[in-house]
Amino acid sequence: MALDPEELVTLTDHGSMKLRAAVLRAMMLLPKERKRTTIVREGEPEILNFEQIKNLAARWNERLAPID
Repeated sequence: MALDPEELVTLTDHGSMKLRAAVLRAMMLLPKERKRTTIVREGEPEILNFEQIKNLAARWNERLAPID
C-alpha cells in the first residue's frame, strides 16, 4: 500500500489534515481512543483502521531511521 504522506485526509473526530499528520496524531492518542480511530481518504483503501495506521507509522519510521 503506497500512500502519499501529503494527501489530504480526515482523521475521525480530529478534522482534515495531511496523511502524515493524521498518522502522527493517531499514534499519540490514548490507547482506548486509538483503537477506535480511523482515517478517511479519497482513494483505495478509503478507510484506514488503527492496525493499518500503526503499520504505516512503523513503515514511515523505518525510512526515517538513520542508517549505520
